[in-house]
Amino acid sequence: MSDFFKRRVARALVSTVALFALTACVTVMRSVHPASQRAELGHVIDSLTSQAVFRNANWGVLIVNPRTGDTLYSKNAGKLFMPASNMKIITTAAALTLLGPDYTYKTTFLASGEVRDSLLDGDLLVIGRGDPTVSDNMRGIATTVMDALADSIRAHGIRQITGSLARVGNAFPDSIHGYGWEWDDLGEYYGAGVDELIFNEGMAPTTPRPPPDTVRDSLYSGPAKDPATGYLNALNDALVRKHITVEAGIIDSIVPTPFKMDTLFTFVSLPMRNIIPALMKPSQNQIAEILFKTIGLERGGMGTSDSARKIVGQQLLAWGAQSDGFVIRDGSGLSRHDLVSPETIVKVLDKIQQDTAFAVYYNAMPIAGVDGTLKDRMKGTPAEGNVHAKTGSIAAARSLSGYVTTADGERLIFSILANNWTTPSSAVTDVADQIASALAAYRAH
Repeated sequence: MSDFFKRRVARALVSTVALFALTACVTVMRSVHPASQRAELGHVIDSLTSQAVFRNANWGVLIVNPRTGDTLYSKNAGKLFMPASNMKIITTAAALTLLGPDYTYKTTFLASGEVRDSLLDGDLLVIGRGDPTVSDNMRGIATTVMDALADSIRAHGIRQITGSLARVGNAFPDSIHGYGWEWDDLGEYYGAGVDELIFNEGMAPTTPRPPPDTVRDSLYSGPAKDPATGYLNALNDALVRKHITVEAGIIDSIVPTPFKMDTLFTFVSLPMRNIIPALMKPSQNQIAEILFKTIGLERGGMGTSDSARKIVGQQLLAWGAQSDGFVIRDGSGLSRHDLVSPETIVKVLDKIQQDTAFAVYYNAMPIAGVDGTLKDRMKGTPAEGNVHAKTGSIAAARSLSGYVTTADGERLIFSILANNWTTPSSAVTDVADQIASALAAYRAH
């Protein structure tokens, strides 16, 4: 029997067992007295996660009712797991709590010389603070923002710049990549680096820079080698389209702060309440890393990962997480060095419910069978349109954590983390979906 056929058979067996277990669970939950339903739910989850094909796998599961404080099910809930993109649950909750739903990024445009007779005799300078919203994902076409910036520069009477287009300041002074990101991720779209200036989520264009009066095709071949330079290139393209000449070109490094600078204008980003859905629904790594460093910058005085780790760790402790229940290395979960327990994730999901902006957080999560990374999952089950949860997927790690409303209207919090298996990964995903679906059919009363 070929390895491919063996994998197909294994997946079919797992799916069959899982479907049988879920069907049995739903049937029992519709007919058994509520007092015994919790035991039946536990039996179903045990059956799903203890199948022979998962003999070598690690599962961590925690399900709680936050209203009553009851734990409905717990398995290895205090153990540490690679969370993959479930790390974004922590990053976004911390950002919403520490920065607020109305927080905005400000990018400042300055002139280092006098403007006279349509001539800027000096450099056009940009100071960034990490605005992640200049992207196709958030603006429809990212170049429209650059065109608007060029229009603002032109509105200040500038048609020609004798100096360079350059950046000053260094809001994010450490590596553009997260701690421990693997080299084979760095060439992929999800492994693009971030900096205080970033255009279209750090992606480089596939097409040549356009001649005047044309709009760049919004197709991208892979991560830009230098995100900040990519931003300046995109701005320069817009200046060309608006017939503004930069005689000395682009400086691809940070220039010393001039003795004299005049602020032309400040560009304000979309607010945090718009940024979090753009991060959570598609599981966008670069926005997560920017929020992570922004927490470090705004609350710790340094836009570095080290500063962010300290601040986010303090917030987790303030929420009641155990000090040995997390190891934070990045904001997105792409790092294999992140470690989190189901207890920590559930604690965050519980505490963020008390935030006045919880609706922003809840609605930003992918919804089963509806949108985001859960668009094609759990369709035709009680979880469809019900489960609001964050997925996670890297090698040897799958995760699903969030909220589910039971058949009798109780909102439960759950975290399902799995690491280290040899069965097809789809089988692990199927089990998580079956558990979430069973919770949607569960009756707490």
